[in-house]
Amino acid sequence: MLEIDLNAPTIPPEQRVWRLFPGSGYQFLQIFLSEQVGFLDLPAFLMPGVAMVGASDLIPRIALSQRAREMLMSEGADTKLDLKLDDFTNARHTQARGRIRQAIINFLGSAKTSDLLVLPGPLSTGLLWIGRFADDGVVNVKVGRRYGNATIPARKITWLSEVKENMVSSPLSQSLRQTHPFTLLERSIRLEVFSLAYGSFVMGDRHTATVYNANDYLDADAAFLGTVSRLAAAACQALDRGALKLDASTLVDLLLKSPPIEYTCSQAVDIHSPGFNRYTSGTIVALVIAALVATFIGLSKHSDQNAIASEMQNLVIINSSPNADPQCTGRVSEASKLVLDVLGIDKTLALCDAARKAEQRGGLRSTAKPKT
Repeated sequence: MLEIDLNAPTIPPEQRVWRLFPGSGYQFLQIFLSEQVGFLDLPAFLMPGVAMVGASDLIPRIALSQRAREMLMSEGADTKLDLKLDDFTNARHTQARGRIRQAIINFLGSAKTSDLLVLPGPLSTGLLWIGRFADDGVVNVKVGRRYGNATIPARKITWLSEVKENMVSSPLSQSLRQTHPFTLLERSIRLEVFSLAYGSFVMGDRHTATVYNANDYLDADAAFLGTVSRLAAAACQALDRGALKLDASTLVDLLLKSPPIEYTCSQAVDIHSPGFNRYTSGTIVALVIAALVATFIGLSKHSDQNAIASEMQNLVIINSSPNADPQCTGRVSEASKLVLDVLGIDKTLALCDAARKAEQRGGLRSTAKPKT
């Protein structure tokens, strides 16, 4: 039995995405990644006994931490710290400390479990990382070589993906170069982060899915994906009209005529090696494209025509991601089966051959995963 997992989480509209900068000169980057934590550069910071947003003495606490950092950097990491919060009661409320105060409130108070964050690396590495807060707790960490036994309050982070920066948009790349320690990412680019983190997702009436290529992307690959896209659009339109099947006699028309605008996808494309085709639609078309690409790749593993025909009849589509909408998954399954029914075995074999060649030569793969 061929099973296709859509791997498309449902993301709530209020989902937040943060930008975390890994310290001056990116000095904490490797610690963040290897220990799966994140923190602000605040050695010996004393946590208040109340919620961050309600703490009235954050500026003195920041001033104490800044003094501790100065001592540790100038006198050595093994310097004994004997600093008392009362000695910083009259610390000045500077603009810089005001920014740090807000970063503390955001990082140690406002950011919640499952909020996403983006971590930039130096431009020389050309990499960035997408992560998710693992829980709402705060843990203490030490940066021994730099700060000795002084502890820093930190958050546990699950890193989801490593992304080449040349594969992201200019607005996202430019946004990540802000050196403010921790801020919300602009709403206009958070959808791109969801795509980088998950590949496929559903958010309200927005459906996004991605097809990747590892090596050279040829016109044959574009033709294959174009065919799949038109078939997916036709199936979704038929499904919404209550049709039980697609008309095989109009198959050529389906492939040549543009579908209604509501059944088309916007595309973000990078065909470098590696590259991607990212589909976004107001209907389930994008998810059906991903499901069909995975289906043809999965079916292409069989060399026997009878085995392929049997798998076509027993295709199962699931969505194992968090908060998956079973109704959406069911409709993706129905639309995918409409496509296989109208194609029949001969045309399915042709598309399987195209999928096999694209996978073997170009590393073509979908965010939906075939399982046999």
